[in-house]
Amino acid sequence: MREIKHPIKSPARIGTIIGMIAIILSQFILVWKSSDHTGVFYISVTAIFLCLVVLLLALYRTFFKGPTELCLSNEQIILNGKIINSSDINVIMIRGYFRPVIGILPYKKRIVPMDMVFRYLKDEERGTSDLRNWATMNNVKMVNKSFQTWI
Repeated sequence: MREIKHPIKSPARIGTIIGMIAIILSQFILVWKSSDHTGVFYISVTAIFLCLVVLLLALYRTFFKGPTELCLSNEQIILNGKIINSSDINVIMIRGYFRPVIGILPYKKRIVPMDMVFRYLKDEERGTSDLRNWATMNNVKMVNKSFQTWI
């Protein structure tokens, strides 16, 4: 098999961004109203800090991380500069139909790692069909299924 390359990008995390903003705003209100209760104050400040970290990561991955390249070769995938052998892949999952998001779930993992989730920058149909052909040739299961990722 010849080497096949496709431009890819991190999927948009708009739901995460909106959720974190809602949690931060609710925690700010809680901090403002309960400044005399020290326990609630410190728990809320900690929640705000953690949500800000998640929000910043989601913003970076959605808006500032540039496109990279997916490279399909004989028995491996090169994704974001990381080599993934076909023997290390449990299943490849596709979420959605319009602008599908693809996640590669390695063995011994329950949640798809952040660096193994992507969407095609252009020509999703050709990219998905190339990935299906690669999966068939390397005996990797590929399913249309919703999946979870970190952040």
